[in-house]
Amino acid sequence: HTLIITDDVEIHEMEKPLPQHQLRRSILLLKQLLYRACCTDAVITEAVCTGWESNHFGLALISAASKTMRDLYDRSSRRPLCVPKLWLVEDLLEKDIRQCKSHHEFVSLLSAPVLRVCPFLVSFKRRLKLFERIVTTDRIEIQGSNEQHNLEPGVIVRIMRGRVLEDGLMTLNNLGRNMRQRIVVQYLNQAGATETGVDVGGLFKEFWTDLSNLAFDPNYALFRATEGSGNCLYPNPSSRAAHGSDHIVLFEFLGRILGKALYEGITIQPQFAHFFLSFLRGDYNFLHMLPDLSTMDPQLYNNLMFLKTYDGDAADLCLTFTVANDDFGGNVEVALVPNGANIEVTDANKHKYVGLVAKHHVCDRVREQSEAFTRGLWEVIDRTWLQLFNEPELQVLISGASDGKIDVFDMKSNTRYAGGFTGLDKHVSRFWRIMSSFNSRQQADLLRFVTSCERPPPLGFASMNPPFTIQRVGIMRDGDKLPTASTCFNTLKLPTYSSEKVLKERLLYSIQAGAGFELT
Repeated sequence: HTLIITDDVEIHEMEKPLPQHQLRRSILLLKQLLYRACCTDAVITEAVCTGWESNHFGLALISAASKTMRDLYDRSSRRPLCVPKLWLVEDLLEKDIRQCKSHHEFVSLLSAPVLRVCPFLVSFKRRLKLFERIVTTDRIEIQGSNEQHNLEPGVIVRIMRGRVLEDGLMTLNNLGRNMRQRIVVQYLNQAGATETGVDVGGLFKEFWTDLSNLAFDPNYALFRATEGSGNCLYPNPSSRAAHGSDHIVLFEFLGRILGKALYEGITIQPQFAHFFLSFLRGDYNFLHMLPDLSTMDPQLYNNLMFLKTYDGDAADLCLTFTVANDDFGGNVEVALVPNGANIEVTDANKHKYVGLVAKHHVCDRVREQSEAFTRGLWEVIDRTWLQLFNEPELQVLISGASDGKIDVFDMKSNTRYAGGFTGLDKHVSRFWRIMSSFNSRQQADLLRFVTSCERPPPLGFASMNPPFTIQRVGIMRDGDKLPTASTCFNTLKLPTYSSEKVLKERLLYSIQAGAGFELT
């Protein structure tokens, strides 16, 4: 219980309630206990399946151990307590995942005791692979696939360029769980005529990436960026003032946008606040409100910590159980408890006041928006699939590696060549030298130009489907053609330019011209 009520500053800087080396020993001990209960002795499976009740103390011990370990793991996700491998049991579930073939078999693994009680014992990469297989097998059952030549017709969505968000909301928001169906995008030009082009995935990826970038833009006033490090997004408490009663409909739609991106394996840009990611998993830990408040509003957090540790009489600060909400410049006083304006904050109740203020800002002010967002998300992605991950892991699932940098070596190792190119061709060698010389922004632009996504998949380029491909395009003169791309097939069509300088100039022109796909 002491561990539960201790904040991160006390654990890391004051080493309370235990020095960190003893916390690491505790993690090792609890890991061995949980592994034995879930995997070796199958205590939990036996208790659930047969109603076994002969060892109440043992089950209570396992329950307490799992809660303590989960709390420690959650804390470590914000500020590491130990090296990552200390949590893991080597090769756990690797064989089980490899043996599964169908969607039903992959989903059945979610009921394994180790994933229900202590998923953090399984490596993040393995859990990510399980999620990817669950989603992919479900998607193929519903949509068909290019490889099997059985693509379903899908839902046709007509989008006018310049009205991506408006047309997307109008045509997609009523789909609900049907959002799992294949969506076929048809772009309309300024005259309202349908553009030439067949969407077998590329147009949809570009549309969905553009849609997510627009919808999660803080300037749209549905989301706000944290004032602490990272500029991470969380629901704007003042969204009703900006959008009226429609703000709930918009949040549900944004939840479906995120769910569809996860379902289709599309990495998108938004970085979300730690506490909001907890809401997406459906099991927010209210004991973490103060650390979460420190990322949302560092100044308010520091003021509350000053009050919490204040040696003088708290009554001298003249505080009451109220807070002032700032909605677009207008202050509204809100009581934290009934008749809060007339209840003075004292030494006896200051801890209650600190907790209520944190709860008001982290939970209460964004509850309506968060509940609407998760309703939309869970219509597309089952919440049990998301509970495989903690908050930073879920962010990687959404937007790839946190820094967004592209591993050129991984990209090169998993690239396929076509049209006569090989990995030893001089034009290919020039391309990889140029790619390595690009800055992060230019690399992201090139990846978006070819695949419609500017971030690599969470599992790296080995999991990209279809694989990143470079196709040879023969030319007689350097001015004949520019590099083009078929985003449906993640293919860069690269002309055989006369020099590395010309290749770099033509590549930069193409990727910065805004023509991210080729209509065929």
